[in-house]
Amino acid sequence: MLGTAQDLAIKNKSEHIIIKKDTSFVKHISVELKKSDEAFIYPIFYDTELEVISNIQFYTKKGDRFKLQKNIFIQEDEVRLDYIASKRVKSIFIPAETEVKVTYSVACKELMYFTDLRFFSYNEIDTLTYQIDIPKTFRFHHNIIYKDSLDYLEIDSVAVGDITKWKVKVAPVKVVSNPLMLFGIYKNMKVPLMRSLIVPVSYEGRPLNYMNDWYLEKVKSRRGLNPTVIQKVNELTEGVEDPKNLMEILYKYVHNNFKYVAIEVGMGAFIPTHANEVFNNKYGDCKDLSNLLSEILNYKGIKSDIAMAATFNHISDCDFPSLSSANHLICVAYINKEPIVLDPTDPIHMPETPVESLQDRTILIINKDGGSFYKINRFSPKQNLIKYEIDITATNKGEVLTGDFKIHYNGISGNFLKRSYRQINREEHQVTVKKFYEKVFGNQSIINFDINQKKKSIAAEGKINIKGKIFNDGDSTMLFIDFIPGLMETESRETLLVGTHLGSNFSKEVHLRITMEDAFETFEAMEHKYDDQGVSLNFKITSPSEFVIDCVYDFSIDYISIEKENLQSTNETLKMFKKIINEPIILEKKK
Repeated sequence: MLGTAQDLAIKNKSEHIIIKKDTSFVKHISVELKKSDEAFIYPIFYDTELEVISNIQFYTKKGDRFKLQKNIFIQEDEVRLDYIASKRVKSIFIPAETEVKVTYSVACKELMYFTDLRFFSYNEIDTLTYQIDIPKTFRFHHNIIYKDSLDYLEIDSVAVGDITKWKVKVAPVKVVSNPLMLFGIYKNMKVPLMRSLIVPVSYEGRPLNYMNDWYLEKVKSRRGLNPTVIQKVNELTEGVEDPKNLMEILYKYVHNNFKYVAIEVGMGAFIPTHANEVFNNKYGDCKDLSNLLSEILNYKGIKSDIAMAATFNHISDCDFPSLSSANHLICVAYINKEPIVLDPTDPIHMPETPVESLQDRTILIINKDGGSFYKINRFSPKQNLIKYEIDITATNKGEVLTGDFKIHYNGISGNFLKRSYRQINREEHQVTVKKFYEKVFGNQSIINFDINQKKKSIAAEGKINIKGKIFNDGDSTMLFIDFIPGLMETESRETLLVGTHLGSNFSKEVHLRITMEDAFETFEAMEHKYDDQGVSLNFKITSPSEFVIDCVYDFSIDYISIEKENLQSTNETLKMFKKIINEPIILEKKK
């Protein structure tokens, strides 16, 4: 992609945004570029369906002034992305050893496309200035996220006749180059951004209602079911009257029979394709499939809405009514007036369980009542319980520990297994997962392995052979338990970093029972405890008899991702656990 990988040195950048009464807007952009040792490209990205680039001018600095140059080299190319089909880039050639200024205008016919002001850049910018001219017939609503990361921010507004002029001046945060952000795709970024929404004066103080009503009007023409769709829905639900059963049947049908394909052109990035067209094509993206699902549910008498959402890796939560707040669309059904979140593009999601990517996230439900925000709750750690039961016996003079193990995943704690199960056939899955658990058990040997996915849980079992963990030393025996499954089996790092996504909060109970060949002196229980900032571990080693050692731990982490506030407590727990399992248990032989 031409121009996106460069690190440009920008002295000043300003955008003068003029909101027009016909709900279009124009940006007049000016960029002062510092001298560079080498020639480079300045890129202008735009959406061909919504935006028109005009009046590109190129100035070079002579003394204290910029002089307009008549000869300017501009190359235009398509931007090829998997899910955006209407983007192009105009590339302006900037000569070496020259301080230049580039100005141009961007006209957009859809006011709702004015979604945000970026207070960050992957280029070096000394000062970034925005001016927004808003007619008295409109109001400006905005919300700044990660404001504390800014060194300098100034916002002011003044009324001049029939226009309110907003001025924003900021020292932007420099971020690592990411071409996707040029198209408003902010993945895994925690950087300052002003989310914005311009509303008619009749919606003053009610930005949520305006966003809802605008979206509802746009989607109205994409709804309705033709006879072919109705016939199929009736076939699927014949003889079924229970609302919950109807919901599950129709959700499963959309889940399993429609392919996820995202082709976004202009406002098609936000507005779904007609439900009938999606049904005929048998494919669509999140907004297409959610709209179809909502329509067929409503047809069967199950109240349903669509909702804007932001997944865990989006720059913000969907808690402010702006298109920049959302990167996803889902369906919400109501059973006995209780909302049930449905995501037809998440292949492993089941009704009445959290969507993994939307835990603790806010959604904006689009409905006939003006819209509403709704917080999606996550499961508790206990609802996402992972349970191990391991029963092994020392044989062959302690050279081998052999026995059985059983594993149970509840809630969404086993989602990583469900995803791999869908990607390969059962035989390949068994082999792959068997290797995974051999690694979980410290690279020991597993036989007779079997794993089964149930409706709301996953169960696995098998036999294990463990070698090299018992050492005899005269009157005592050293037993190592470093093969016991770790606290976080999907993370191999000994310490975690901020931003590590765990998938879900969870609790883990592991009970390891070891039966020795020779009797030993029972010992006092050894117990280790840690509890801080939503992370806890209780590890206990006991000897209930002269032949048996029980190693039991209960671990809980009430976080979905590793953040600054839980980083230390998480890593302290991992460190403590490693120390426990690496120290041998000394067994004094029975005299």
